[in-house]
Amino acid sequence: MEPEVKNFIENVDAWIKQIRREFSNFNDMPSILSENTDNIQHNYELIYELKDQVEELKQEVNALKLIQIISLKKGKQELNKVS
Repeated sequence: MEPEVKNFIENVDAWIKQIRREFSNFNDMPSILSENTDNIQHNYELIYELKDQVEELKQEVNALKLIQIISLKKGKQELNKVS
């Protein structure tokens, strides 16, 4: 076999070994990616729950504002009757 061909084959073998070595480092990645994906999904769920709770609180605050306005108007009407 010619030296150039032999050298080429050795280089290809070295590349394949390097690729396999680097690829084996990625074997742990799927579990990490899966865990991160689950965490991200959980965070989105928490965000949407908080968003719903904030909306409910806004509605409650608006209801309390209306109650306070009505109460103030009734108090003002009673003061006008007394005067």
